[in-house]
Amino acid sequence: MHSSLLISGFSALFFSGSAYASVAYCSNQDYETGALGESPYQTYNAAPYLPVQLNYALPPDDCPSNSQVDGYFFFAPEGPVAMPGGGLIMNPNGTMIYSAAAFEPSFLRGLQSYKGSDHVAIWIGDGSPVTGGHGSGYNILLDNTYTVVANFTVANLGVGADIHELQITSNNTAVMTAYPTQATNLSAYGGPADGYVLNCAAQEVDIATGKPLFTWQPLDHVDPSECYAAIGEAGSGTSDDPWDYFHINSIQKLDDGNFFISSRHCHTLYLVNPAGNILWKMGGMQSDFTFGQGANFSWQHHARMRDSNTITVFNNGASEYNQEFPYSQGLYLTFDESAKTVSLINARSPFNRTVTTAQGSVQLLDNGDSFVGWGAMPYFSQHDSSGNILWSAQFAPSENEVSSYRVFLHDWVARPKTSPSMSIASSSNSTNAVVYAWWNGATEVTAWKLMGSTLLTPLAPDTLSVVQKSDFETTLTYTGKRQYTFFQVAAMNAKGQTLDYSSFSALNGTTFAKADNQTITAAPLNS
Repeated sequence: MHSSLLISGFSALFFSGSAYASVAYCSNQDYETGALGESPYQTYNAAPYLPVQLNYALPPDDCPSNSQVDGYFFFAPEGPVAMPGGGLIMNPNGTMIYSAAAFEPSFLRGLQSYKGSDHVAIWIGDGSPVTGGHGSGYNILLDNTYTVVANFTVANLGVGADIHELQITSNNTAVMTAYPTQATNLSAYGGPADGYVLNCAAQEVDIATGKPLFTWQPLDHVDPSECYAAIGEAGSGTSDDPWDYFHINSIQKLDDGNFFISSRHCHTLYLVNPAGNILWKMGGMQSDFTFGQGANFSWQHHARMRDSNTITVFNNGASEYNQEFPYSQGLYLTFDESAKTVSLINARSPFNRTVTTAQGSVQLLDNGDSFVGWGAMPYFSQHDSSGNILWSAQFAPSENEVSSYRVFLHDWVARPKTSPSMSIASSSNSTNAVVYAWWNGATEVTAWKLMGSTLLTPLAPDTLSVVQKSDFETTLTYTGKRQYTFFQVAAMNAKGQTLDYSSFSALNGTTFAKADNQTITAAPLNS
């Protein structure tokens, strides 16, 4: 990381927003006030990425190492002042593991199981939850070498898949959202007779063939009178500004074949059978259920049925134009399908009791804890099985328009098919060289080896130094009497085995591939 610029002054920090520490801050008050910039980000000497800088507003006991946090953060910061990049995988200590910038404009959506193994899911398209509330594009799945193994979208809807949902089922199908426009008479709802709505869709598609297996659109089943977002608040109802009366934002296909669908603008969760019929409505104007104290929700996101009688849902409790709750919460609910009642098990609250007007997610972890992304508020936090907050991190000051639609905590082991990267500093010479090494997406690297070779023996390098990896980018140096024309780095794992080699790079910019006799000694990734 750049450290020499620490003396550049307060004003430069404020306007640039760049941070010169790689590990996360711990309870840094200047971060929250905006003194470190509107959207603090990290910079590197050579690696071409600008990941966000984390601050633990409520830190773990061992911040910034944060060893009690098990896994990596998967999220896609976005907003008018957020750094571009498409999505990030980050260490709990605040250092970057992977940037999806190569796929931008895109949103990294966490891990999904496909054909029995985890894959990184990325949505690529135009639009976002911040600008317009939806988009049109497609989804890709990357395996643990970051190779694209699937590319798919919705069919026969006139638009591509939307950002809001992707669920890969155990049958290797994809459940997605889409936002097609449909003409309809809106005079009964205060709109034009020749009006238009976003008749958003839930669709299941066979990934291998692209064939649609199930399509459901609300205008056939839910009257727009059940909407809480009036014409003028969620679109004017015209062809260029359709009324988003339903706003589908999560779908889950259940093991019994039914679909669990969330409508933000109707404040309702729907159970829909494979024929498209609504079996029941939970919440909203025509709820089939009654709610116990603390179990209500509105403007919700990321509804998931956990078993036959429990649900998690992110209760925004507010929109950009209305507010029913003092602050947002992640809810853990139980319901009785026979008695048609919903009760609160427990709730997860933000560290500063703020309301999140859009976006948000709740993830249940294997150990009983939960991981909550606070959507339009740039935080995420971990909570114990009773809902008590354990720690909370932020990736921008709360007063700025930076968000992440959902945030996930996943274990992940990956070894990119692409080779490690290196760059030689421009001031280097044959006896005094500075080399920067990185490998976008690699999780196993614990150390880097620097090697040098001469014109006489270009493919027979000497080992010059070994440096422990502590950040995404590692600096390696050589100072000695022997003159080296070419330099190369090798990524090493915790056992001292070689994971892969970079290409050779010459001081004059010439590059060539690693030598044939340079073998990878680490076991194959899936062995």
